[in-house]
Amino acid sequence: MSVSLEKIDMLMERANISYKEAKEALELHDGDMVEALIHLEASNKTAKGKAGQKANGNKGQAHAHVHMRRQGKSNSDFMDDVKKFFEKMHKTSFVVGNKSKRILDIPLTIAALLILFTMPVSMFILILPYLFGYKISVLDTEGKNFDFEKAFTFGDEKKDEDRME
Repeated sequence: MSVSLEKIDMLMERANISYKEAKEALELHDGDMVEALIHLEASNKTAKGKAGQKANGNKGQAHAHVHMRRQGKSNSDFMDDVKKFFEKMHKTSFVVGNKSKRILDIPLTIAALLILFTMPVSMFILILPYLFGYKISVLDTEGKNFDFEKAFTFGDEKKDEDRME
């Protein structure tokens, strides 16, 4: 019988045992975590059943190393995504102007930070261009109006729209 890696990892962590011991115990009990844990405790293979942590210290360290490696990979993926997001945001422009001239043309990251740190004042300032006949727009790298709906549309949203009708 094949046992999932997640179950093996959970049993390794709970019982503080090696990969091989966890896999064997799960296979012996057809993947039942509770039965495998009871079997391990009864045969004194868990940390509770052993005299101390010294005999099993290396196994716990190896297991912790595997988890650190997984976390490091996911953290670096997350940081790469954040970096790409800010790079794309910095290439996008926040523009105030009309068809003939632009009064303000700054990267969206700077505009977002200015709005964030000067919130009450910036809300008032964002209304002023409309009073004087100007338009506020966000332009992508090609100079076209940025389509926010398209940027934040995911595969499941269309299904949600169908359910709402």
